[in-house]
Amino acid sequence: MKKTYILFLLILLSSVSFSQIAPNFTVNDCNASSVDLYTQLNSGKVVIICWVMPCSSCIPASKTTYNVAQSYQTSNPNKVLFYLCDDYGDTPCASIDSWANANTIPASATSLRFSNAAINMTNYGSAGMPKIIVVGGASHTIFYSANGTVDPTALQTGINNAILAANSVNEIQDAAIAASLFPNPVSNLLNITFQLEKQSNVTIEIYNNLGAKILAKSEKCSQGNNKIEVNTKEFNKGIYYAKISNGNTSKTLKFNLVH
Repeated sequence: MKKTYILFLLILLSSVSFSQIAPNFTVNDCNASSVDLYTQLNSGKVVIICWVMPCSSCIPASKTTYNVAQSYQTSNPNKVLFYLCDDYGDTPCASIDSWANANTIPASATSLRFSNAAINMTNYGSAGMPKIIVVGGASHTIFYSANGTVDPTALQTGINNAILAANSVNEIQDAAIAASLFPNPVSNLLNITFQLEKQSNVTIEIYNNLGAKILAKSEKCSQGNNKIEVNTKEFNKGIYYAKISNGNTSKTLKFNLVH
């Protein structure tokens, strides 16, 4: 109850500051992997988006933002993601890569690069160079927004508030649908168990750690206890998310795949 109250206050304060919920996008990153913003947020991630031209004046704020994002990898591994985006999606990925590498902003599983006009900075407030936002939580709230410069302390506060909201995602989903999975870690066969109040069509979706959907299957399931098996033998090892939904409610569970 206390966490729910705190989360409500954070979202309320955030809405007073920015009055904005981040719109969704589904695009390929510069490695040609599909990324869906809401999938990332709904799985409990915090996403920092940094738009650059790229240009020399973009370097200080962009590097500071990247360094602050990476500082969370010890305390919150793989939870805080840094998206480096071309401002209008008209700069080739090769140029974005070259600029980022030259300025010590390396790519990784938590540091992605994009050049796609669908990630339109004006959908998230006024344009800036660079423009930086922090998004998190099941409500897809913007917790920090800045143009042209970055305040590291304010950025950290925005990330901390977004992490608190993100940590509440699973609590909200737990109340929506009772589900679990085993074994975890899993090798070749994942068992997903859940309870239904009435017969329903259930959809299972599996997402990788970058938010890309790699499997989807649907079954008509009966009232009460159910189990659906997912063959994971052909998946690469790593972190994945299983989303279970019955049309009205859903729950997302994290699992680790080992071979």
